[in-house]
Amino acid sequence: MKIKIWSVLFILILFTACTPTKKIKNWISSPSVQKGGNKYFGARFEPLKGDKKFFVSFRLSVMNKTDKSLEIDWNKTRYIYKGQPYGGFVFYGINPADIKNSIPPDLIAPGQLFSKEIFPTNLVAFTPIREEVLNTKGKGIYPGPIPAGKNGISLVIMKGEQEIVEKIVLNIRAVAK
Repeated sequence: MKIKIWSVLFILILFTACTPTKKIKNWISSPSVQKGGNKYFGARFEPLKGDKKFFVSFRLSVMNKTDKSLEIDWNKTRYIYKGQPYGGFVFYGINPADIKNSIPPDLIAPGQLFSKEIFPTNLVAFTPIREEVLNTKGKGIYPGPIPAGKNGISLVIMKGEQEIVEKIVLNIRAVAK
């Protein structure tokens, strides 16, 4: 009887030791920072992980090369996934009511660098408004994971009345560690 118990226990330990372990994935971007631009501005688009193992947001940096202010039109700027527009972007500090109406533009002074962490709207989780946690400072916005594949931005910059569109795309993928 004692031998049977030890045999069963040994077999259970053996099966447990031989079961495959779940592979931890490391999320990478190629390139790690994608650049774009023209004679009016230079732009950098970089995926960010924050405290996660996967990407949850992007850092958009725009350098104004002109002697006049430029304006980022957030209402026309789009998140690109697999080559197609997939909603807009939101960011901390935005009034949640503006997301469905009209998001105010960001101005970039002549010769200045603008930088902001942005999240694809369609991948963001919002704290329910009934809990009154979501306020005008963007608290209650929780970015979700950026999917693997070609991700990017169709950035719309206004130079006076002139609309300038710059597409910047990078590839995100998960690899086994």
